[in-house]
Amino acid sequence: MTAPLVEVHDLVVRYKSRGLFAAPFKPAVNGVTLSLPAGSTLGLVGESGSGKSSLLRALLRLVPVESGTISLGGEDWLAIDGPALRRARHSIGFVAQNPFLSLSPRLTIAQILAEPLLARGDKPGAEMKDRIALLLSRCGLPANFLPLRASELSGGQAQRVSIARALALSPRLLVLDEPTSALDVSVQAQILNLLLDLKADSGLSMLFVTHNLKVVAHLAEQLMVMRQGSVVEVGATERVMADPAQAYTRELIGFGRRR
Repeated sequence: MTAPLVEVHDLVVRYKSRGLFAAPFKPAVNGVTLSLPAGSTLGLVGESGSGKSSLLRALLRLVPVESGTISLGGEDWLAIDGPALRRARHSIGFVAQNPFLSLSPRLTIAQILAEPLLARGDKPGAEMKDRIALLLSRCGLPANFLPLRASELSGGQAQRVSIARALALSPRLLVLDEPTSALDVSVQAQILNLLLDLKADSGLSMLFVTHNLKVVAHLAEQLMVMRQGSVVEVGATERVMADPAQAYTRELIGFGRRR
């Protein structure tokens, strides 16, 4: 069995309430446990407010964790701090929902792809230029896109650039937050196929966050369904899609409340 790349155990995330005497908020993430084997994809599904985005932010170390553990590659992810955390972040690539909000309008595509490499300390030059062109090619765009800016791209092309940037530092884990929800249906399929190709080529592990279970079903080996901060169902994709155990999962799939 493939060893887990990411393990989360009994994770709790609770946002601070405002005011000295205000009642504490309910946990945004309430005792979540998950395991993501290396080279596999986990689809994290739930409607708005289900806690999936808070779980994602905790995994990215963007919000504090109240209790529980996260390990990445066998290391205590929550114990890493300072410069070590900045270096460790290179092992995670992130793709946001709307590429036009995540790509700088002032920079060319070449400059956008070079940013993470320069931040790591790589030297500009022919080698970096070749690496940038290769990144773009792997994501289905030719090198003549490099002088363009994001405003000159279609939504699908911009998301391909976002994925290329996320891969720049050769991460072990790719986290995707609703990466197809802003795209047309036909373009959604193209991006999902691109992700399947990248996974096959490089053995990437992926955490795919979405509200649409059908979108991620053919990409993920495992599906985890969240509601109100808790996990309501988790299992092999084929089993969950064919025979969901929970009424809420059936609603997300489109089965209706009862079959």
